[in-house]
Amino acid sequence: MAWHYDLGGQQLGPVSDLELKEMLRSGKIKGDTLVWREGMKEWKSFAVAFPDDPPILSATQTTGTCVECGKTFSKEDLVVLNKNLVCAQCKPIFLQRMVEGAAVSGGAGIWREGKKLVTRSETPFPDRCVKCNQPANGFRLKRVLYWQHPAYYLLLLVNVLILLIVVLIVRKKAVLLVGLCEAHRQQRWMAIMACLIGVFAGLALIVGGVIYTSAWTMVGGILVCLAGLIWGVVKGRTIAASRIDKENVWVSGAGSAFLCEFPER
Repeated sequence: MAWHYDLGGQQLGPVSDLELKEMLRSGKIKGDTLVWREGMKEWKSFAVAFPDDPPILSATQTTGTCVECGKTFSKEDLVVLNKNLVCAQCKPIFLQRMVEGAAVSGGAGIWREGKKLVTRSETPFPDRCVKCNQPANGFRLKRVLYWQHPAYYLLLLVNVLILLIVVLIVRKKAVLLVGLCEAHRQQRWMAIMACLIGVFAGLALIVGGVIYTSAWTMVGGILVCLAGLIWGVVKGRTIAASRIDKENVWVSGAGSAFLCEFPER
């Protein structure tokens, strides 16, 4: 049977059952790694797709990763719940979500701080819409996020060119693949289209104002351009980086239902 698997945001494969299980034993994939084969409606974690092959540590392994918080713990500090490795701190949250019937895997390495998600670059997001927590059915939107400390914007008082050069040098980058449901994919597409229509319509008005020497037409064109850009940014935005350091990225824009799926720190 041909399987595909998600590794660092890339969908790889096909591989056989035996090859996939060997990758689990070798540590290349984990119990919360998303896998898919023909006939499945959506991507599922390895632990769910292979209930008889839970990610239990082998005799030679001394550490493991908690499926909830993504932290590494010694073998003695982890328990197996619903075919997943869970640390003692995350155990109550994990059990509560099992009782409520919520998704209990696929979010390792992600947690929340208030209204922000915290994760690492290229950490796979669960197969849920980041805006409303509905199934994403395997869809992933690649978001390349940049961030620099706001203090650098003070260079705008000196020179715009200097600001741009400094920002290009000091800015930090993170790549995330987030899920979006069909409704939010369509909403984002419509926002992008409205933005493009507004910008091109505005440019047409500006050109017309120049040709016919109409200042009001040019002003109207500028306003239409700005309105299109603002609409596209506001309505088409999925997530944004509010901070990035060497290890983690703080993400804003996720919906409250999606946020509640993760442990808070």
